[in-house]
Amino acid sequence: MNIESQKNKLGFLDGVRGIAMIIVVFHHFGLAFFPAINYLNPEKIHLGNGGAELLIAKTPLNLFFNGGFAVSIFFVLSGFVLSYKFHLSGSRKLLTEYAAKRYFRLFIPVAGSIVICYLLHVFGLFTTKSAENITKSPEWLGGLYTNMKGPGDVLKNAVLDVFLNNDNRYNPVLWTMTIEFLGSLLLFSFLALTGDNKKTLLLHIIVAVLILLTDKKFYAAFILGSLISKLFVSGFSFPKGIKGIVIKCLLLTAGIYFSSFPQSVFTQQSIWKPLDWSWTSGYDLFHVLGAFCILFVICFDRNFIRFFSIKPFLYLGKISFSFYLLHLAVMCSLGFFVFSEFWKPGSYFIPFVISFLVSMAVSFVVAHFYYKWLDKSSIRFSERMGKLITKGGDSE
Repeated sequence: MNIESQKNKLGFLDGVRGIAMIIVVFHHFGLAFFPAINYLNPEKIHLGNGGAELLIAKTPLNLFFNGGFAVSIFFVLSGFVLSYKFHLSGSRKLLTEYAAKRYFRLFIPVAGSIVICYLLHVFGLFTTKSAENITKSPEWLGGLYTNMKGPGDVLKNAVLDVFLNNDNRYNPVLWTMTIEFLGSLLLFSFLALTGDNKKTLLLHIIVAVLILLTDKKFYAAFILGSLISKLFVSGFSFPKGIKGIVIKCLLLTAGIYFSSFPQSVFTQQSIWKPLDWSWTSGYDLFHVLGAFCILFVICFDRNFIRFFSIKPFLYLGKISFSFYLLHLAVMCSLGFFVFSEFWKPGSYFIPFVISFLVSMAVSFVVAHFYYKWLDKSSIRFSERMGKLITKGGDSE
């Protein structure tokens, strides 16, 4: 199978990634403008008696605002894509090249976003202070883009801290980068050690379960993504007929239930009370399991594959990393400036809608060119660095 046919076969994954990115964006707008959706606090309601906000918070509708689920999708997708060619070829040399280029693939767009956020801070363009009490979200907004230091610290953060020390001071969305980078290396190490044999699937399950029992549950998503990838390469399919439909429905139902587990503390009064276990250490266990269940069904159902392969979703997937890196900075600068300009006592929803539409439009434009000029360059640069490093190792 040539590279182009592989890309075409996996194109639907870009569509899934694009939709997950939109969920992250909705999550951040929800936290900023409608915090009751996340916290179920009556004092933070904005719309009438709060029926709409509380309905979203108390039901699986919160799936569309659930950032933890969306980033779990990102991690499972990474596990799938990063292991796919290995499962096709069984080449450990391929894993070495992947590991060598992974840092460089992430570094350029991440560093660029850090510099942009730092410059916005230096020129006083973050405008959340003007509206954080109006939106009733000072706890979250007040912690964004703080404790920024000088250029030297910016450089250290971009080169080292954001990838190894979970330091996201300069761009809050970068809390995922430590997990993304180290999770990738974990996956490559796991595949190199276990190889490609009859017990591979069982080893995937065992290792994923062991990780899920720790407080680093998001790392299990990479192993679970590789498990789906292995089955995809092996030609797995659901049983035909009613049996296959029932299995898919059960997996989707479980996936939606797990994935919509709220990122707050009100589970005792909700449909998720049966999952409120003290040993889970938070909601990430269920988000990882839910993302796995949903993606498992998507990858082995032709209708879902066709749906996520439509051009708008594919485009979203292409610019998703750039959009993810920059959308929060746009919202906290231009978005809140627009909101403050239009807001007056007694009005809230219309100023929010205007702010949202302006922020999304600008984010799309910025992400498009960021992808075209920076993100694509990072892909080419990482390819060259990966070959250079592995070639140097071969010569020894």
